[in-house]
Amino acid sequence: MIAGYYKLVALTDEVKAQNKIKSKARLDCISFAGTYKGLTNFVNKQGQLFFYKTPCREFVEAQSKRTAEWSLTNSSLNFSSIYIEDFDFLEYGYGYPNAKPRLSNGEPNPLHPFKNDGYLFITNKDYTQIEVLIISDGRNLISHYYQHLIDGYFDGEIQRLRADAKPFYEYIGFENANSKL
Repeated sequence: MIAGYYKLVALTDEVKAQNKIKSKARLDCISFAGTYKGLTNFVNKQGQLFFYKTPCREFVEAQSKRTAEWSLTNSSLNFSSIYIEDFDFLEYGYGYPNAKPRLSNGEPNPLHPFKNDGYLFITNKDYTQIEVLIISDGRNLISHYYQHLIDGYFDGEIQRLRADAKPFYEYIGFENANSKL
């Protein structure tokens, strides 16, 4: 059911310095598993996949009941907001891509071909580690999948994906221990 798994982490200051990364809000993909191809537009020319942890209030225009606290962005593109509905399970969230065919600057939206996908997120308390689970064509049922995540329905599949995950990029000075959240 899960088409893609991506583990994002905030690298240590030492590893960031060795790799010439300046942003404190950047989360880099250290490992991945699955067959999902929808994130290729987020990979830079060095082969790194990363997002910035951005407060939603900086750019999201929505009713306060629908606004998430955090979003994952890359350049000017919002990959997804992270919505949390069950405050007993703050480590689990969901989201989905922007479905508009064009961005606010008039450019084609690189996520538009994947507009029907849904995202599940597993985070730690300070959002320095985020696991992204992609559900192809899961947008319309993402709250249902979110509840399944909370209920443990995906636990076996997530464990398999974690075990099968390969490094996404070899960062200088970083040992990918595939640590748990």
